[in-house]
Amino acid sequence: MHSHYYLGKTTIDDRHWHNYEGMTSCDRNEPGHIHYMSGKTSLADGHVHEYRNATGPAIYVGGKHYHMYCAITKVADGHVHKYEDATHKYYDEYFAKCPPCKDPCK
Repeated sequence: MHSHYYLGKTTIDDRHWHNYEGMTSCDRNEPGHIHYMSGKTSLADGHVHEYRNATGPAIYVGGKHYHMYCAITKVADGHVHKYEDATHKYYDEYFAKCPPCKDPCK
């Protein structure tokens, strides 16, 4: 079981953008596996956006791997933002096991 750290910025929409970061769901390191991401963006322009998505399948490089993702936030204040990037590209031993978190690994 393992998870990945992620962070990034949303697109600029309605004249502002948001930051987001978190840890993916904990999943087995099997070929083609995916992870789930969910959370809330930073506060900007007086509101936050919730997000929830699945990553793409694992991309292996040199015995380690990462995941690409691309999604759209939930509507808040009448608009949405797109966000896309990759999970932490080369997770180390810290990420090999799920770190302590408030939600138990599934």
